[in-house]
Amino acid sequence: MLRLLGEVSAEVDGRLLDLGPPKQRCVLAALVVDAGHAVLVDRLVERVWGVNAPPRARATLHSYVSRLRRALEGVNGMSIACRSGSYSLLIETPESVVDLQRFRHLRARARDDEESAVFSLTEALALWRGEPLTGVDGEWVRAERERLSQERLSAEHELVDARLRAGAGAELVAELSARASRHPLDERVAGQYLVALHRAGRTTDALEHYRQVRACLVEELGIDPGAALQELHGQLLAADPRLVPTPATTAQSRSGTQQALTSTSTPVAPPADPADRVRALPHDVEDFTGRGSELDQLLVAAGETADTAMVIVAIDGMAGVGKTALAVHGAHRLANRYPDVQLYIDMHAHSTDLKPVEPAAALETLLRLIGVTGDRIPSGLEERAGLWRAELAGRRTLLVLDNVSSAAQVRPLLPGSAGCLALVTSRRRLTDLDAARTVSLEVLPHEQAVALFTKVLGDEVAEPAAVGEVVALCGHLPLALRIAGARLRSRPAWTAGHLVERLRAGRQRLRELVTGDRSVAAALHLSYRHLSESQRRLFRLLGLHPGVGFDVYPAAALAGVELLEAEQQLEELVDLHLLQEVEAGRYRMHDLVRTFAAEMAVENDGASTRATALARLQDSYLCTAAKAVDIVAPGGKRVEVLPDLPTPVLAGYDEAMEWLERERVNLVATATSTKGSRTSDLSTTLLRYFDLRGHHDDALVLHGHAYAIVSGSGDVDAECQALGNLGTAHERLGSYVEAEGHHRRTLDLARSAGALALEGRTHNNLGNVYLAVADHRNALVHYERALDIAVQTGNRIGRCRSANNLGIVHERLGRYDEAIAHHTDALALAEQDDDLAGRGYALHSLGFVFRRVARYADALEHLQQALTLAWKTGNRSLEGYTTLGMGLVLADLGRFAESVGNLDNALVIGLSTGNLGLQAEALNGLGHAAELSGDQARALAHHRQALDLAELTGDRYQLARAHDGIAHACVAVNQYEEAREHWCRALNLYVESGVPEAEAVRARLSTVNARSV
Repeated sequence: MLRLLGEVSAEVDGRLLDLGPPKQRCVLAALVVDAGHAVLVDRLVERVWGVNAPPRARATLHSYVSRLRRALEGVNGMSIACRSGSYSLLIETPESVVDLQRFRHLRARARDDEESAVFSLTEALALWRGEPLTGVDGEWVRAERERLSQERLSAEHELVDARLRAGAGAELVAELSARASRHPLDERVAGQYLVALHRAGRTTDALEHYRQVRACLVEELGIDPGAALQELHGQLLAADPRLVPTPATTAQSRSGTQQALTSTSTPVAPPADPADRVRALPHDVEDFTGRGSELDQLLVAAGETADTAMVIVAIDGMAGVGKTALAVHGAHRLANRYPDVQLYIDMHAHSTDLKPVEPAAALETLLRLIGVTGDRIPSGLEERAGLWRAELAGRRTLLVLDNVSSAAQVRPLLPGSAGCLALVTSRRRLTDLDAARTVSLEVLPHEQAVALFTKVLGDEVAEPAAVGEVVALCGHLPLALRIAGARLRSRPAWTAGHLVERLRAGRQRLRELVTGDRSVAAALHLSYRHLSESQRRLFRLLGLHPGVGFDVYPAAALAGVELLEAEQQLEELVDLHLLQEVEAGRYRMHDLVRTFAAEMAVENDGASTRATALARLQDSYLCTAAKAVDIVAPGGKRVEVLPDLPTPVLAGYDEAMEWLERERVNLVATATSTKGSRTSDLSTTLLRYFDLRGHHDDALVLHGHAYAIVSGSGDVDAECQALGNLGTAHERLGSYVEAEGHHRRTLDLARSAGALALEGRTHNNLGNVYLAVADHRNALVHYERALDIAVQTGNRIGRCRSANNLGIVHERLGRYDEAIAHHTDALALAEQDDDLAGRGYALHSLGFVFRRVARYADALEHLQQALTLAWKTGNRSLEGYTTLGMGLVLADLGRFAESVGNLDNALVIGLSTGNLGLQAEALNGLGHAAELSGDQARALAHHRQALDLAELTGDRYQLARAHDGIAHACVAVNQYEEAREHWCRALNLYVESGVPEAEAVRARLSTVNARSV
């Protein structure tokens, strides 16, 4: 059974499966809720990591899915399939395997079979074991948890209804009393409670509870109870015998009482004289989709003080986001409350061929609509406004003022008396419209956007993955979705996949989003033309920004203006919904708006102007990045920056690291968007930061782009830097063959140019590659040469790193005294230079040596000091390898729970940073801990995973450890032949690597050979 209705878990034959860390369980949950359906990889990433997912999220997702497949491989009829950029959980009979599907199946059966409804719903609710999705977290999880909780609440309501139909009464009073207290505004619960009280002989209490509910609804929402609850109240007052069940009535599948309890009729205002009524709303949107939360905001706002003052609700949002649709749909939902006058007028703030309607002209139109003849309409604005208010006095009026340019345009049009509602829509935030309640619209959430697109098509879509991508390419904007859906519907030969290909074509996308007289570009152009010239220029240049979000500094750099001027213009663009302020002082453009802005830049700004703007942007990011990296990882090569550029103040390590993390995507995007010299400077500057935080994928992209620019340019220093950086990125990601090739070419370049410092750095990098694949002889050669050059050139940081690396090789080879001596030298150098990273690596390395010589207390002490430094400096790589070491020591000491916690943390860091070497070491460590604790099955699983990774990377040492661990697990279950095979492989690898573990394996082989004779 797969369980979501409580803690996320899986159980087979009474045994809980190991589903891994929380993020991995979240992946399973994200697949289970859509069991049987394809879920796009991007959608899974968003569900698990949120909209700001780390760059390695997709790779980590694939690792999680691989591990889940192994965990579920023993479950019959269940598998995880991968197809065309999506995953799907395939289950033969989901209603018997997944508690959520079982729950929904039982609810459906209760609706279809009245006689078994109570039994089915009771069984359905018994599946719940607490709060849904316990043990995982995230934005999607919280939203899904809320949705599932609502399903549970609905099922509880349905069960009460079924029990009431079956004749229950007094036995429900206690349960419903508690539920009514938790949900005082829920009229369905109130109705159930009233019936239960009445059947328990407590009609007086029932009438008193109705009075309390009515008072609460009036006070909180400004509305009376709905017609259904009012009717039930009347039945109580009349002692209607239908409320007390008889054998005949309990046999009915749907009694009049049940219909009353489940009705959702809107309260109707007292009828007015039909001759005075004016009904002039446009027709409701037939396929109105989603917007439940925003509609609730509108309805609640409309109910506030409705009987004591006029209510204004201002709906704002970007072009095409659905403001008019929401206003009209809300107006129809509220129409019964305003039976006297219902009017709509388009104020044409953003219309292609029409000027905005003047208030006086609008008043003339409105007055004529309510029957005022032309000879009674005065000429002056104030006089018309006065007549308008007088005509509406005492009449319950609903007024939709659509497409408004400003508060000044609509103030004269607002009714003046209580009992009136004005719904105002605008692309501008009407912050100066006094007393207005604001409902700001964003683009649709993904599920609602898919639903809208599907409704527009009108047919069942056979390509859910492609539909999801169409929706994403439309930026979840309702206008774009409607146009795309209309185009696909009108072209039978097209598929959703074909439309995806057309929309993917970058700036071609806006040309695809046109149908008839509707166009996304045209809608945006109407907003653009209302900007001042300076605002237009900034808007256009912001379209060139290659990243995802920005603050005032890059905006000012792009436009070449002062910070204050840029900030003022940014705020204006936010008010006009051409820019989104995602948090205080941080902005981003909707994808389609950015495409439009970039097109406007191409049309209006010459190539040299655009290139100059992008150069200023790169200079701005480089200047701040150089300052930030010097704070978080001092000591590397510095590049020249412009001294007079305005940059944010970075007061210490935390602020510098926060800036780098926040701007990382922008830094990479900006550096790779052009082929200027600043790309190489950003590559060199960000090297230390990327390595510190484990952003190796980003490093690969940036350094690769930098090398492509400088390769063959004749600038040997720049070429060596870029190629060496690229090699290091490959090495960190476990691509050792590529890393060796890059570093070999770098070494040749450095030698030919006589660049001794670059040669020394490259020797150290080559040593790292050979250490990673357990080629200890070559590692020693290159580390020793790197150390010689560092001493010769006075490079103390290089000397510290090379000495420490030499110690690691000696530790691997069993030369523990030499290892301690080298690590101690490195530690002394780091402490003298206040080199926090060097100190951390030296302490970590000493901890590993002390473990090898069974000095466990010393090992833990040094590793804990290294871990503290890793946390202090945000060094993810150091944290990963240090928690790995602590896990190994704790396993040796028999403290298995602590050991597994540390090793799991190392594995998660390896996954999140893409460090395959760390992943393999952590998995072997977990296997070692499981073996020592007696859990041979788990040990075997971990070592097999490590084996796969080590074979992929070519790491002979971890490959040997994996074979060694598998053999131990085989012996534990008397599989001696398989154990012999794995120990033979481990022995060959250990001998090739020259490590002391070979002797222990020889001894084990002798033992297993003796047993099998």
